[in-house]
Amino acid sequence: MLTRLLLLTALLGCALPSATQAQEHSSRIRTAAFIEVMATRGVDCQLLRPWQAASLRALNLRDMEDWQADQRAAAVEEATRLLAETTCDDANLNAWTEAALLGFDREMLPPYLAAYLALVGYEDPPKVFTRATTRVRYGPAVEAIREKLSALEAAGVVPEGGMPWPVYIDETQAHVRGFVAALSDPDASLEERNEAAAWIAQTAHIIELWLADQGH
Repeated sequence: MLTRLLLLTALLGCALPSATQAQEHSSRIRTAAFIEVMATRGVDCQLLRPWQAASLRALNLRDMEDWQADQRAAAVEEATRLLAETTCDDANLNAWTEAALLGFDREMLPPYLAAYLALVGYEDPPKVFTRATTRVRYGPAVEAIREKLSALEAAGVVPEGGMPWPVYIDETQAHVRGFVAALSDPDASLEERNEAAAWIAQTAHIIELWLADQGH
C-alpha cells in the first residue's frame, strides 16, 4: 500500500536502520512519534484536516497494538520532544504533509467510506458505531459518501489491489461484516472483539470528521 509505505518508511530521514532488534524497536518508536507529530502539527498549522490526522492516529494505534508499556511510554516521550522542536515553518513537516495529501484522499479514505456504508446498512447497527456517529439521520451522510466514491471512480483512481470499485467496495464491506459478527461471536477471542470494536469506532470517528469537513 503506497500510503503505508509513505508513512512508515519515507520519514524524511527520521527512521533508523534495523540491523538489530534494538535498532528496529528504536526505529518503530521514532516512526510512531513522527506520525503523531505530523498529525498534531498538521492540524495546528492547517496543513492537514482533522479527519486526515485521525486516520494517521488510527494507523499508528494499529501498528502499536503489540507494544509493551515501555515502548508506548518511549513513543510518547519522543513525540513530546519532537513537538517542542516542530514549528509550522518546519521543512520536514511541510514536505511530508504535502507529499502525503494525495494518498489520504485516494487510499486512506476509501476503506472507511465503504465501511461506513456497510455499518449504516444494518437494521440495528453496532452500538459502538452509533455512539461514535451520534447521528439520528444517516441519509445525507450516505449520499455524500456515495458521491465521493463515484467521484474517485470517475477521476480514474484505482482502489487498493487494482480491482474495480464495485468489487473493492463489496470486499471491504464483507470484511467489515466480519468485524460486526466478531462483536457477538462467543468463539471470538477478546483480542478479536477488541480489534473489531476499535476498527468500527475509528471508522465512525474518521468519517464523521470527513462529513463535517464536507458540511454534513
